[in-house]
Amino acid sequence: MGGAVSGGFGVAPEGLVGVAGRVRAVAGEVWAVRERVAGVDVAASRPLAPETFEVVRARLREAVETLDRAERSGVDLADRLAESARAYAEVDTTAATRLLALLPVGGALPPPVAEAPFEPPEGYDGPLGVRPIGRGAGIVRVAAPEPSEEEIVARAKGWADLGLGYSMGGLHDGYRTDCSGLVSMAWGLPPPGLTTVTLPEVSHPIDRDELRPGDILLNTAPGAAGHTLIFAGWADAAHTSYHAYEESASKGAHYGTVPYPYWSGHGTFRPYRLGS
Repeated sequence: MGGAVSGGFGVAPEGLVGVAGRVRAVAGEVWAVRERVAGVDVAASRPLAPETFEVVRARLREAVETLDRAERSGVDLADRLAESARAYAEVDTTAATRLLALLPVGGALPPPVAEAPFEPPEGYDGPLGVRPIGRGAGIVRVAAPEPSEEEIVARAKGWADLGLGYSMGGLHDGYRTDCSGLVSMAWGLPPPGLTTVTLPEVSHPIDRDELRPGDILLNTAPGAAGHTLIFAGWADAAHTSYHAYEESASKGAHYGTVPYPYWSGHGTFRPYRLGS
């Protein structure tokens, strides 16, 4: 029975650990290339005209920066894969333990218990909120006012001040301590929070020039491939970078400056705002 109650994921936890190891190895190779490029002595290679020298040196500097970003992206991805593997293994173990506890002496599982149907409230025209329905999270209209920009940023700052470590399985005040858990907490959604896949159900996409503190940048991919962070204001007049609160595998909950829309190599991000 113990061997049968497991493996409900597309990739087994040990498979994710293996992928994380290979990604870390590739990141190490990228760093080695970066070190070799950074060590190139253009002046000693061969005599160059001043104009050519400056062009070559600028190109090498750009290559080093690109390799820096690639190595950092690889390490972050490996951290997320490893964390996902740990969280999946915990879920598998918990599910198996609970099913075994339910199993009667005869060996047959009890019939499923039907859940009472949920009827959303009628006649309410307030803001959208979220509350659990059965085993999932249903979107219903509830009389819960949306937090202000100041409240959202203040809540996110609270986690950053604590330096909460990243965990897809851990909780703080009932919320998952991962990227979407931070956003759910700051937006005032019920714990444990939505995910990068379901956050669009309580928000809507906006244009870049509409961004205000409390909005988010979101990559809606599922699991560790998705990511989100809270916009806290532009860092420059050209709107090429911004300040943000973020929960990441490499740094935990923190405040930082990010290139718009996000670091390369992490998928496609677009801005969203809470509410319909």
